[in-house]
Amino acid sequence: MVSTVGDLKLDDEHSTIGLEDTLQEGAKRLMSIQNGILVVLDNDNHVKGVLGTKQFLKAFADGKSSADEQCRNHMEMDYLLVHVSEKLDSVLEKIKARQPQAVVAVDDDDMFVGYFSPGDYQEAQNLVSNLKHLRL
Repeated sequence: MVSTVGDLKLDDEHSTIGLEDTLQEGAKRLMSIQNGILVVLDNDNHVKGVLGTKQFLKAFADGKSSADEQCRNHMEMDYLLVHVSEKLDSVLEKIKARQPQAVVAVDDDDMFVGYFSPGDYQEAQNLVSNLKHLRL
């Protein structure tokens, strides 16, 4: 029975990148995944931000050099950290109340585990709804 964030498949629809990596490297990584985001991590594997297509387009529209500009200067900071041990119904309530740009999962040491994608959100809603109907 799936009931926590850790029970979902969180290793798809994202790639990771470092704070010092360039927009050029970020664009290459983003193009390698379908409908996903880049999660920006520090050297200790802690989440510092996220980058999606919108952030890249804005940087390029502003004339930033993809070869010289670092990802850290363009990452989105409106993300929600959820722990893999958290119950799905609680996480869904947090997401609904806050409506962050992205949701990322971390372990007990706040180290990055995966990206809680829109598809994961839908799966979590379905699971929580089914569990309620079954009164579990």
